[in-house]
Amino acid sequence: MTTPSAESVVILGTSLASLVAACELARRGYHLTLIEHPSWADDLSASEHMLGCHRELQTLLRALPESEPPARTPATPLEFFLPDGRIVSYRPTTLPGSLHWIAGLVRFRGLSWNDRWQLLSYLERIWEQELAAPTTLDQRTADAWLASIGQSPSAREHIWSPLIRFLTGNALTDLSAASCARALTPPFLTDARAASCTKLSSAQRQGLYRQLKSAFSTLGIEVLAQMDLPHIQFGQHRIEHVRLSDGHSLQATWYLSGIPHHALLKLLPDRLLTRYGYFSQLSDLTDLSAISVHLTGSAPAAGPRLVLLPGQGFQSVSVSTGDPSTTLYELSVVGDVPFIERTEADLIGLAKQELQRLFPALQGVSLHSTALHRRPRAALSLTSGSPILRPIQQSPVQNLLVAGSWTDTGWPTSSESAIVSARRCVAAITGSGLDPISFT
Repeated sequence: MTTPSAESVVILGTSLASLVAACELARRGYHLTLIEHPSWADDLSASEHMLGCHRELQTLLRALPESEPPARTPATPLEFFLPDGRIVSYRPTTLPGSLHWIAGLVRFRGLSWNDRWQLLSYLERIWEQELAAPTTLDQRTADAWLASIGQSPSAREHIWSPLIRFLTGNALTDLSAASCARALTPPFLTDARAASCTKLSSAQRQGLYRQLKSAFSTLGIEVLAQMDLPHIQFGQHRIEHVRLSDGHSLQATWYLSGIPHHALLKLLPDRLLTRYGYFSQLSDLTDLSAISVHLTGSAPAAGPRLVLLPGQGFQSVSVSTGDPSTTLYELSVVGDVPFIERTEADLIGLAKQELQRLFPALQGVSLHSTALHRRPRAALSLTSGSPILRPIQQSPVQNLLVAGSWTDTGWPTSSESAIVSARRCVAAITGSGLDPISFT
């Protein structure tokens, strides 16, 4: 058995949360060992749109010396496809404080004047404390809540539903009103920068993972790849050790799980599942699958775009520049199982049709498929009552912490949520406040 140093941590998995926690703890002098298994793969999207409120992710990107700062990426306006064929944009203003969202909402032509007035009146009454925020939001759907504050069926179908799908991966008719309010508040009801949208490309994400892992040798972090699942030996209130497939055991001061909830369940003994609701509730968490189709076209794009779509089928179209003569298109959908389970040929054909419907100028342009990604666990279902199932970082086992985008961070499942959870685990282990992220 390996004897732990005074301050040692064993981390399960090499997810984004695991890598961030490992680097931050190693920088503080902790001895780190990561255990890796093929079934623990992180299922976050290869590319991701970041709102300005994703501050932990953007701070991390700036802290890694080889990464391109997000600020260099052109801002992408949120666009909505309307029934009459128009595409309208929501563009944040640069006004201070609440004036930014008031002005942005007044100028936004995706909502009728009545919908805008109803929403502004509701928010103003909350702001002026004339109206208390409802206490039953967790028991209501987002669709029912928005209807109760005066949002028309058309507004909910063509604006709110696509926006909520983009922010959370959940359908407006399924999502809890509480999760809806939490998802909308950071980007639209805080400062003006929070509504600015940029894209974390596949290359940037790969570079992020690569640089975090490359810091391991400098920080003395060891990664042990396993083909068989390790065995966690639980004592009465603590983890005693983790036994590896070769018979060796690792003993540490702290243990951190950075693996998906379904993978963690497989490592827990029945007595913990029956004794603690914290663990038994993990089996009630439901994941939503997703698919993205990537196409290229020879017509150059004027700039990055993100168009959110209503109805069935693809829910968003992202447009970016590959080179001066090539445009990259990424069409995505989350949670629509019948659509996602279509054949690859069907999905590629439908993606081409959707692009030509949205952008008539592409009618004569040759579009080529470059990739199709299926992700069985792309987002966490946040139906009414489900947010309380998400676990906090400290588990009932004294020396076991849990990190991951699916934990209780207040964010939908995203890179931001993964990093927030990792940072909270670091704070719990070190017993101190969080310093700014730094790897220098």
